[in-house]
Amino acid sequence: MSTRRCAVKRVVLLALLGVLSIATVSQSTANARTPAAQADVKTLVYADFERMENGRPVSSRGGMIQLFGYEESSIHKSTFKGMEGVAPPAPELVRIKKDDPNRAMKFDFALQAPNQWAGVTVEVHGLPDENGRFVPDDVSGFKSLSLEAYATGIQILRLEIISGERGRDMSMTYPQMTFKVRSGLNTYKVPLTAFTQPAWVTDRRVDAKDILRKLTSINLTAFCDQCDLNKQGIVVVDNIVFEK
Repeated sequence: MSTRRCAVKRVVLLALLGVLSIATVSQSTANARTPAAQADVKTLVYADFERMENGRPVSSRGGMIQLFGYEESSIHKSTFKGMEGVAPPAPELVRIKKDDPNRAMKFDFALQAPNQWAGVTVEVHGLPDENGRFVPDDVSGFKSLSLEAYATGIQILRLEIISGERGRDMSMTYPQMTFKVRSGLNTYKVPLTAFTQPAWVTDRRVDAKDILRKLTSINLTAFCDQCDLNKQGIVVVDNIVFEK
């Protein structure tokens, strides 16, 4: 075989390998983005709080995790403490037991009175953002959401399902549900049908099923409504999982 023919064959082989490589990467990316659409997937570990990227916690598939506070009164600000030295703010990762390598996320919160409403939220994205836009997940095929939680200084926590590809929309009230926190670290499992918008939302009603088809984050909030007493404490969360 001539040198020229060998060179041509080598170029063709490299081109084919390049095509195969691109196809493999594309398929892997597609699978990473749509695990919930696969019929054989029984669970989706949304966040187990074991991963760190660029010095900050991320969800199981690399999604952003961040903290923010809100309040009705600009004088009585909601405050929080998480991981030191990161921006935007994020919860810290802690070990629940000294001899157990498993980690969970933790943040401290303080809600000041008087306030008609106030809260501190941890926002967990399922997938990494792309070009400043949130990337949606289709989790509509799952039936329930479970998580482990521990809290002090507050009796009720709120979960919200968010679909916001253009970014956070604080004017929008998404489907949500609340649960009473028991003593200690416990597992809470809720059906996805429990997520609804509050009855007082009349101008921007949405169907929870549509949100689940394009889920961009799960928000967990330590909150108070008609706050007449200061509230402060800690929240610990681990293993946010969708199940069929």
